[in-house]
Amino acid sequence: MKKSKLGTYPKYKTHYTNEINVENEGEVAIIAGWITVLRDKGKIIFIKIRDGEGIAQIVLKQDEVSEELWVKAKKLTIESSISVGGKIVADERSMTGAELKPEKITIHTISKPLPIDLSAKKTETLIDTIFEHRELSIRRPEAIAVFKIKSQIAKAVREFYTSNNFYEIFTPYILGASTEGGAEMFPVDYFGEKGVLAQSCQFYKQAAIHSHEKVFGIIPSWRAEKSRTPKHVVEFHQIETEIAFGNDETIMEVQEQLIHHVVKYVVENCEVELKELGREDLIVPSLPLKRIPFEEAKKMGRELVEKNGGIEPEGDLSTPAETLLSKTHTEPFFITNFPTELRGMYYETTIENEKITRSLDLIAPEGIGELSSGGVRVNDADRLINRIKAKNMDPKDFDWYVGMFRYGGVPHAGFGLGLERLTRWITGVFHIREAIMFPRTPDLWKP
Repeated sequence: MKKSKLGTYPKYKTHYTNEINVENEGEVAIIAGWITVLRDKGKIIFIKIRDGEGIAQIVLKQDEVSEELWVKAKKLTIESSISVGGKIVADERSMTGAELKPEKITIHTISKPLPIDLSAKKTETLIDTIFEHRELSIRRPEAIAVFKIKSQIAKAVREFYTSNNFYEIFTPYILGASTEGGAEMFPVDYFGEKGVLAQSCQFYKQAAIHSHEKVFGIIPSWRAEKSRTPKHVVEFHQIETEIAFGNDETIMEVQEQLIHHVVKYVVENCEVELKELGREDLIVPSLPLKRIPFEEAKKMGRELVEKNGGIEPEGDLSTPAETLLSKTHTEPFFITNFPTELRGMYYETTIENEKITRSLDLIAPEGIGELSSGGVRVNDADRLINRIKAKNMDPKDFDWYVGMFRYGGVPHAGFGLGLERLTRWITGVFHIREAIMFPRTPDLWKP
């Protein structure tokens, strides 16, 4: 199957590297990309060229090419950008059954010596250099695999939602008040007024259900949190979802089907990338996913922490407990019915107990931990005002949000699922920053 050439200039490129195969034998082709491997054996030069679709090898023999072409080839360096033109010929030694017989080389840039070895395997000492030179390290094979998978995850997410009659929404990034409260906000001077970067699109997706009923979005969020754990960054994307006339069971069903669809899509479409990352054993989760009430999860977490010589504090499930609990599972699972004191003011409580919310977290296996948080929302304006006051916040800061429920508020539920956390689990990278092309952490804000 021919790939779309929209966006390519035929003077520079007519074929992708993965189109140098036996099916296209006899075609005249131009490939373009960057040199990842360069071996000069005297009278033979081996070149591997990387483009957005893969890698192709070019072999130049001095006695078979023009002097002009040979002289150009001798100038090349790792990461030099070139176009190579020639004819696709059959070659049984090639993995694709064919190779490009070079007849012309166009040099776009001769690369200077790199400050980082792009072919080196990731190590503890290399990791800081990787992010110091992130504009270059995204060319590493591991990074390319991660970001191709992340792209496919986003594609699968949109495919899942649109095929199930959800509408994608786009919400503001600058807010007049935080949706979460607390001090973990980035302040913004908004023409002399105080604003903040969005911690989430919570209020806006709740507003959107009154016009579109079922909505989703892949929305950026910011939290000025100085956490340096493998699952925290200050800038990230949430797969946001909100559903009118839904409840906690509704959103668990949506999430588990979403996860099943995404993982299945990646397994079927990213075989090369998963192999590069050593994730060939990624399992498509079986449904339904397990549900564990918070109190039970807290007890299990405490036992695991104590077994490892630690102490589990009261309150929310600690990070060590969540990690250890996650390691006991091979598939994602839900923790349900969190205490009211641990959740935001917009979470509804159970009918039986005001101290328990109808909320839940989705937990990834393998020690990854929390992927999402969500639950049933408070949809009564007066009740919401009381909840805001109970959280020591001023209802006046939320006038428009509270007020909209006086005009046809409905039972509804939703969740926010971290795109980068999902990518981290699927790709198997250790730190979430590896799942972000240009991550932002307390210590990283450039390039």
